[in-house]
Amino acid sequence: MKPVLTIMFLLTFYLGYTCSCINLGKIDKEQFESYDLIITGKILNIDFGEFTQKIKIGIHKIYKGKVSNLTITLSSSSQSGMCGIFPKVGEKWLVYANGKKTKFSTSLCTRTQNLTRISNREETTIKEDLIFLKKNTTRNKNYCQQYL
Repeated sequence: MKPVLTIMFLLTFYLGYTCSCINLGKIDKEQFESYDLIITGKILNIDFGEFTQKIKIGIHKIYKGKVSNLTITLSSSSQSGMCGIFPKVGEKWLVYANGKKTKFSTSLCTRTQNLTRISNREETTIKEDLIFLKKNTTRNKNYCQQYL
């Protein structure tokens, strides 16, 4: 009986501290408007802190938002249970973030996706997002700075 109670306690503890996000479904105008910045970019550097990681991104394309530089710092939790993203230097990402100028934040619960390592399940979502973003960009459709 004691081992069963121990396992139940550990499962309850584990499940209580895992990341849980709602399914966002297909992107729409309402979701698009809920973000301050939507970009594609390349991960240049990652500085891991105890609770937060600072991710430096070289911007490739801006679909929405204003930045003061073509390099931004993106904050995300460094704890998987707190819904942080975990990119690697050199990877390309589609980022949905909130913030201002050069400092933004994101999480697994946004539409943010890794464009370098795409699963079959994510591929359709990413393609649909990019089509939507190209049609609805608030930026000059030809704007593109080559960082990638």
